[in-house]
Amino acid sequence: MKENRNIQIIIRPVENREGEHIAYYTNEFLKATFSVHLKDNIFGALALHAFAEMIRKTYGKNYRSGEIDLSPFNILIIY
Repeated sequence: MKENRNIQIIIRPVENREGEHIAYYTNEFLKATFSVHLKDNIFGALALHAFAEMIRKTYGKNYRSGEIDLSPFNILIIY
């Protein structure tokens, strides 16, 4: 039976730059962090979606769900 693991993409605001965010995913096995810098507009939403899909397709083969951390809010996305 596969264990139920989550892909977690964390989004944090860029310091001193209103309306800009960094979304990142850390792969513990590779000891690597992948990130995307985005703005708070429709193109930023499209960039975030493309980033999440890239991570899911590359690393999500054994994962059941994904999570985007918008601290203090957590949004669970089921794939």
